[in-house]
Amino acid sequence: MTITDGDQEQLTESPEFLLFCSTAFEFWQRNLLPGGERVILVEAMSQDIRVTLRNLTFANALRRFLPARLVVFTGADDDWNEILWTFFDAEALAAISHAYGAVDVIDIHDLVDSWIDDPGRGDLHVAGKDLPVSGSGIDPAVLEEFVRATVSRVLKVPRVTDEIRAGAKYAEIRERSAQFSDIYDALFAGLNPVALVTSHVDYNHWGLAVETATRFNVPTVHVQSTGTFKAYALFPETRRGTATFRAELTPQIAEFYEQYVWSNRDRLRSGAELSAWRMKGNWGKPSWWRGGAMSAIELQTPEDRLSVREHALARFGFDPDKPVVAVYNHAISDAPRTNVELFDDLAAWYEATADFAVKREDVNWLFIDHPNQFLYDATGFFDSLKERHAGSPLVFLPSLELSKNVMWSLVDLGITVRGSISNELPAFGIPALQAGWSEWSQCGFTIVAEDADDYWTRLAESIESLLDGRPLITEEQIERARLWGWFYRGGTDVSTQLVQHWEMGRTEHLLLSVRVAMQHVEADADPAFTAVRRMWTRKDPFLTRIDMRLPAAELALALGGVGEL
Repeated sequence: MTITDGDQEQLTESPEFLLFCSTAFEFWQRNLLPGGERVILVEAMSQDIRVTLRNLTFANALRRFLPARLVVFTGADDDWNEILWTFFDAEALAAISHAYGAVDVIDIHDLVDSWIDDPGRGDLHVAGKDLPVSGSGIDPAVLEEFVRATVSRVLKVPRVTDEIRAGAKYAEIRERSAQFSDIYDALFAGLNPVALVTSHVDYNHWGLAVETATRFNVPTVHVQSTGTFKAYALFPETRRGTATFRAELTPQIAEFYEQYVWSNRDRLRSGAELSAWRMKGNWGKPSWWRGGAMSAIELQTPEDRLSVREHALARFGFDPDKPVVAVYNHAISDAPRTNVELFDDLAAWYEATADFAVKREDVNWLFIDHPNQFLYDATGFFDSLKERHAGSPLVFLPSLELSKNVMWSLVDLGITVRGSISNELPAFGIPALQAGWSEWSQCGFTIVAEDADDYWTRLAESIESLLDGRPLITEEQIERARLWGWFYRGGTDVSTQLVQHWEMGRTEHLLLSVRVAMQHVEADADPAFTAVRRMWTRKDPFLTRIDMRLPAAELALALGGVGEL
């Protein structure tokens, strides 16, 4: 079933939407502590109703044990409507927010516009309080990073050049970014929030709220747009002083993975195999590939892989006696420099790797564009790089022209920065080299370079290993990658009837399912409430479906008896 934007527009105008809001209001009235003086700030700046439902559910799960009121900020601007949103129904999002108990819903974009038009207009009025807007404490260099990333995304360009920096759009986005930061600082200073709950942590309108929360030592919860109920969290007590939200989480995720996932690999192995089977069909995000028949892996044996490989080598004109190295292009304007990256921008890494590849004719090189390239690049970057290297042995290929069966049969080494391909390839025995950090990059199944020089060294060493027939990936790394698949898609995905799986889409069935759950299922032991309380109490960096810290015998029972006691 294809879910369209029109489905949601029709949904919010249907009788089911009104019934849902009415039921949600009554349900939450009876399942929360009294409000108290402090607030939880909740973001509702996505057009997708599923995003806001997840954010509000997480916030109300907190309100089961923390006395706090909900303040929701919403809205969209012309830039975002042009590049991503096809509609934005602020009234519907406000209605849902009030149904979940919000005492105030403010349009942060309208506030920014009004402050730009009238800088001396006075205090903010939020949740019954007057909040003075006295400027932001953000580091100017940090603000510029947010401006640069936002300009890159809005213009869909690989990098912000001097010409772009001198242009009107850059100045406009910089002014708006400064106002976002000022207003967020006023909200955090005046409301003293318990937490920030948001669906994104990047760009000016989302990311600057996270940046303010970090400076004000407020926990930030990043709810995910996939699975059923997934979220990452960064607590002041667990911060280590790295530059970004994502960079803070990478080592925390790895430490938890090592202590509670890898150590229980014997008990989790069957779940890891199930997750690997799911990854073959690309059920869930993030995934480098796309859904549908072309994303399914039908290979069962090494012989299957070899027969497809022979066909693919001939199809692309590759030398059958040379290994194949694939370089996966990123969505090059997507949140640049939001984790540790070794090059100035994602395009610079890709260009430099192509220049390196031209000089190494002892392997076959395959450069593949991003599956959603058109959403992130208005400059023809991939095609222009292909044209620059015309006449060389390098093969540049749109991902739509490459099935997953062919790719998994052909590739001997995959190269990326932070792409999800680096957790998918190792799960099926194909090594991956990363020129930067991702959520999983410290979990021990990829080759992660420390800096640009180290990247070139590791790339050269990896090629030599391929040529010499030395394996670049171990059985342990394959198992680690498969366990990551279970951990991401199962272990950190909480099953709750109060949200419903992302695949339910944006139809009346979604609201009906949640409404029925609110009317007929006791909330006291709902897994969402249990998981949120556990994460908050222990300061874990993510939600978990079960308590991974249980003693061995209890953990085995919690897993349904799979694995040895």
